[in-house]
Amino acid sequence: MNTVVSEPIVVMPVARKDGSYALRLCLSQGELSIGMMKRVMDVMTAYGLPTLRATTGQRMNLEGIPKDKLDEIVNALGTAVEKCPPGVSVCPGSAECRYGQQETRELGRKLTSLVKENGPYPFKVKSGVSGCSFGCGLSFVRDIGLVGKSTGWDLYFGGSATSNPGPGVALGKKLHEDEVLDRVRQALAFYKENGKKGERIGSMVRRLGHEAVAESLK
Repeated sequence: MNTVVSEPIVVMPVARKDGSYALRLCLSQGELSIGMMKRVMDVMTAYGLPTLRATTGQRMNLEGIPKDKLDEIVNALGTAVEKCPPGVSVCPGSAECRYGQQETRELGRKLTSLVKENGPYPFKVKSGVSGCSFGCGLSFVRDIGLVGKSTGWDLYFGGSATSNPGPGVALGKKLHEDEVLDRVRQALAFYKENGKKGERIGSMVRRLGHEAVAESLK
């Protein structure tokens, strides 16, 4: 590790109930380079920080940061942002997983860019890309969910894993990548036009009705 060049990391401070902070590492598809790992290990060692915890959104939280050391530790890690960029949960896909029907990572990057470029939205947008129907990218319960099939992609809109859990509205089956991105763009525009401030896509879909949303986005 002595020859590894440390890399800065973009982080998001998160206040905890006990007055301490966590720093969320704003990772892309959960990936940490060796340089980023060195930076984290150096900071954890220098400040005696207890744990690095994986999140359900394929990010990492550096926990147990005292409030009076927050700015110092942020500077040691890299740069702070008020909010991490839109997250996409991505499974390994056909490039790595024997069950994968479609490659996931490149489409995941394109979906991330699309969501980011078309904001802001009434509330947060979480997406998932799964290379097969096992749904390891949590696609069925994400705001935007893609499920790979041998014949293309199935697209879901408005899934939820919160207090009213359920799969999203199916907006298309066996879609090619360009069709997926076009329909996602239309769905996000619909959300911006019809969603209320602070309302997730799933709540909007339940309020308007699954059939009405599906009909509007044909």
